[in-house]
Formats: sequence, C-alpha cells, structure tokens
Amino acid sequence: MSKVPADYSNTSAKLKDRFLEIIEEEEWYDKETSNSEIAERIGIDKSVVSNLLNYDIIPSVKSLVKIADYFDVSIEYLINRTDKNEFIKGVGNETFSERISGLKNERKLRIADITNKCSFSRNSIHVWSKRDNIPSLVYLIELANFFDVSIDYLLGRSDDRQY
Repeated sequence: MSKVPADYSNTSAKLKDRFLEIIEEEEWYDKETSNSEIAERIGIDKSVVSNLLNYDIIPSVKSLVKIADYFDVSIEYLINRTDKNEFIKGVGNETFSERISGLKNERKLRIADITNKCSFSRNSIHVWSKRDNIPSLVYLIELANFFDVSIDYLLGRSDDRQY
C-alpha cells in the first residue's frame, strides 16, 4: 500500500472550495450557471465539474491544467497549497519528463534515490519519462515535495520553482 503525502489530505475539499471561490469572481457566473456552462467555458467535460462540485472528486491532472490555464492561476493555488494567486506562465516548453530529468541530474540523483524516499516504483518514473505521461496529482505533490519545487514547475507551466 502506498503512503499518501500528508499535505494531500483534504485536497478534494480544498480544491472544491477554491474552485467555487474562483468561479464566483467571474463576471459570467451567477447562482443559476449550470455545471455544463462552467465546463464549456473552461473547455473541460461537464462530468469533471459535476464530479468536483457534487462528489469532491479530484479531476485528472490534464483537467486541472485546463482549469488553471483558464483562470490563469497556478495548480498550487487551485489545490489550495498556497494563497498566492499571481501566476507567471513559463516561457520554455519543457515537459514533465524533461523537468524530472533535469532535477535528477542537477542533484546527481539516481532513480533509486528518488523511489527510496517516495511511494512509487522505479517503473513509474520510467513510464512517466519514456512515454511522456504525467503522474497523478498525489505523485506530483510527492515529487514537488521531494525536489522542493512547485507542481507547476514540474509540469513545465512555470519557470518559477517555488509556489
């Protein structure tokens, strides 16, 4: 059984609260705005909005990125790991696998050094790197904590390492 980072607890409730806070500030939003309308504006499936607002289900990382991009906020802000809502989009086009590789090389780490401290397997890092997949939010949080960088930096959304 994998361990869950301590700061992952209540993430769904925190995300829901922050999401509601953000959309309520939008000029197009009112209490009658449907989940379908919200989803259409953001460019995500209506089930993502419905699952988040009605069942506290955390969207996929790809959906979180779309939400964060639409509102021009960091993932860190969206999931309530910071109250800093200023977000500066990165100028580079580095991918998640390039960022992990760069951080690993910068710190002269082997994959085993990372996986010995984290709850995922060596194979997971290989899959994320070789297939250019993005891990789930819980693993992104764990990696961000391990490397002491922001999730947005890991995803290549920002060049700012801190949140």
